[in-house]
Amino acid sequence: MKGYYLKKVLSSLFVLFIIISLNFFLPRMIFSDPAQPYYAGVPEDAIALREQIREEHGFNDPLVVQYFDYLVRILTLDFGESHYYKDSVWKVMFSRIPWSMVLTVSSMVISVIIGIIFGAVAGKKRDQAADKILLGLSGITTAIPSFWLALVSVMLFAFTYQIFPYRGAMTAGYTLSMNGTLFFIVLVAVLAVFVALKYILKKTIFIFAGIPISLAAALLVSVPFADIMDVAYHAALPVMISVFSGSISYALLVRNSMIAVTNEDYILTARAKGLPPRVVLYRHTFRNALLPLITNVGMSMAGLMGGSVLMEKIFSWPGMGQLLLDACNNGDYLLSQAILLLFAVITVVCNFITDLVYHKFDPRVKEV
Repeated sequence: MKGYYLKKVLSSLFVLFIIISLNFFLPRMIFSDPAQPYYAGVPEDAIALREQIREEHGFNDPLVVQYFDYLVRILTLDFGESHYYKDSVWKVMFSRIPWSMVLTVSSMVISVIIGIIFGAVAGKKRDQAADKILLGLSGITTAIPSFWLALVSVMLFAFTYQIFPYRGAMTAGYTLSMNGTLFFIVLVAVLAVFVALKYILKKTIFIFAGIPISLAAALLVSVPFADIMDVAYHAALPVMISVFSGSISYALLVRNSMIAVTNEDYILTARAKGLPPRVVLYRHTFRNALLPLITNVGMSMAGLMGGSVLMEKIFSWPGMGQLLLDACNNGDYLLSQAILLLFAVITVVCNFITDLVYHKFDPRVKEV
């Protein structure tokens, strides 16, 4: 067990090192002069001033020196200052991360719950009404891109009928008020309860259920109810669009997995032993059918921050995807570099967690 974990940790660190290196070198291969955005407002003939700017930001140093300085700044979590926002890159990013999580985490949680239920019913009742409806909806979601559906929904429900707002995360003039200390206390307390339940009852499910429940409880306690409802009202349309395509995708995966494992030897053996159909369905068929879903959800979690760039752009949602587009358009070199690095770290961490969870649920995974 320890050898398996150590191997995964080392491989993840190696991948992360490669990504960090690419995140440094690729932009310098794409842009002829990384210092160009810092020259904004400086005349071309002001050579001395431009040289001073290059010297202050280390662009005159040899590339190797810049690279090691970049690694040191990463280790010290110093990503510099955004030249467009005139503020720390950390502050700019972390002002947007909660908004991305509101949109993407809520969409994924709802999609997974609906997908598991719908897929299990369709897989159990193959070729019946639920199964045919699922297959029909999967054809629709495959043929219609989610961004096109989002654009049509905005035109129909935001402009024509004006049921939902068409932009922003809150009503104009509102500012989200949040008690950060209370949020942290409630989050840690509820998570501790779920961790204790996990070790007392020996059920790993408490860890997975504890994370979203802890976040929800902390938000409900630390944010005024009126603000929560205002954000929910603005997030309703983009979340529904994401849930429509996401839940169908998860449901189809669960349905196909259940059908695939129905005729496996261990299922036939369980039936031959005379186990009740409900036990065979939920303890053997359904549990093993969820294994591909674990991988799929893990990859979806990796894209939580940056996977909704189009959705955030269409609905003018102030999340990380929108921030990345703005950083690229504004030539904000340090900010875009830090955002891409954050996306990469989240991807590696989520893949690492997915491997561990898959190893936990599937004993066929060998510790080699």
